[in-house]
Amino acid sequence: MQGVTLRPSRPADLAFITGLERDPENRDFIGQWSDAEHLAAIARENRREHWIIEHDGLPAGYLIAYDCREAGAGFHVKRLLVEEKNRGIGREALGLFDARAFAVEGVSCVWLNVRDWNTRAQKVYAKLGYARFDPGPEEAARYNASGEAPGEGAFRMRLAKR
Repeated sequence: MQGVTLRPSRPADLAFITGLERDPENRDFIGQWSDAEHLAAIARENRREHWIIEHDGLPAGYLIAYDCREAGAGFHVKRLLVEEKNRGIGREALGLFDARAFAVEGVSCVWLNVRDWNTRAQKVYAKLGYARFDPGPEEAARYNASGEAPGEGAFRMRLAKR
């Protein structure tokens, strides 16, 4: 898909981000952060990335990721949300993020947690090459460095550098 880009989020994007997050269509699928939490993530330069997904130059969604390289666990995609579903915008944005993570940042993997019942997201991730990942207890500690164990009713999916 052409026209999908990522740019760093700015405080001026907050109304779009929280409006999208709090939309009734999205509430069951995405965590809810306060304005202050989003602003802190936007302002923080180390270990956290907050991106606006644009489509044809207009805000279309957002992506939040944690840099877990110090723990040996690559990048963790904390949140990915797009306004218009089933148009390939989220898939394209995650592909762009993955390519940047591997080529520019030099990570060994990108991973995320997904809820068991969120089959739409699971299919998108699988099309991009993500596979279910169940690390052993010792390895799981590295992946929990971001404070993001999968939780009940969720599992990890990982895309390893090829």
